[in-house]
Amino acid sequence: MRHEEAIYMYVLKLICMTIIQLIRQVWLLPQTVTNAVKQRRQQAVRNELEAERLDRIRNPSKYLGK
Repeated sequence: MRHEEAIYMYVLKLICMTIIQLIRQVWLLPQTVTNAVKQRRQQAVRNELEAERLDRIRNPSKYLGK
């Protein structure tokens, strides 16, 4: 009987730990989404700056006055 009790306790512990992890992930979901949106916006700005930099290299005559 002791071995079966140990198995039940292990399974119960596993279930509890899984539930705790799920709660943590749900709690952090808004922060995760916010961070993903910020990173996407930053990447868009970087892409725009890189496109302008490449355009300046390819077409220097367009930027003579600047």
